[in-house]
Amino acid sequence: MNTNQTNRVTMFKTVASQLDDHSTIWNGMAPMQTAVTQFKAKIAGIDASAQKQELPSGAADNKAAARDALEDVLFLACEALGTLAHASNNHDLAALVEVTPSSLDHLGEAELSNRAASVLAAAITRQTDLAALQVTQDNLNELEQALQDFNASREGPRQATTERMVQTESLPELIREANEILREQIDRMVNLFRRSHPDFVAGYRGARVIVDRAASRATTRPTAPPPNPA
Repeated sequence: MNTNQTNRVTMFKTVASQLDDHSTIWNGMAPMQTAVTQFKAKIAGIDASAQKQELPSGAADNKAAARDALEDVLFLACEALGTLAHASNNHDLAALVEVTPSSLDHLGEAELSNRAASVLAAAITRQTDLAALQVTQDNLNELEQALQDFNASREGPRQATTERMVQTESLPELIREANEILREQIDRMVNLFRRSHPDFVAGYRGARVIVDRAASRATTRPTAPPPNPA
């Protein structure tokens, strides 16, 4: 939330607290009960939306971990296939698996995914030969799973950004709706208690004031009194 939104929501919560503290005055008025319930529901919705908007996303960390896992198992598969390529003089296979940990780290996301898919396909067709190098079906399954996890993680940051955008767009509407309940319903009904409970009305009006929490307040230091004349 921006500063203006935060200040307004703080006012909402102050008003809700004021109403709760004096509920014995107005709880016999059914329309007031309904309006206050709706108002509090809007506050809860605002809090939930703000929390989702501001919650740090672990999507980027997840993607980095998934990439590390894929690069690790992919490098080992390439080493094994490289041994087979050398023994069989297979230049195409040798070119495919000619990698280092550093070169994998410098591949773009799409490049890494495509390379891993090609290496996995090559490994599957050479399972019998790879068995002599102690590359098992579990190893191939690990490579396949790492590739799937990496591809899934690539969507994580995008989804997190989309979710934040949704919450950013919904907050102003929730705040507007809460403000409308106050202005069009609760304010009017509170005024009906002006004669019977003037202190309640005055306190409510004070709670309705939006305080700018971010405004700078200059602090004036006391000045020293002038010296006594001689």
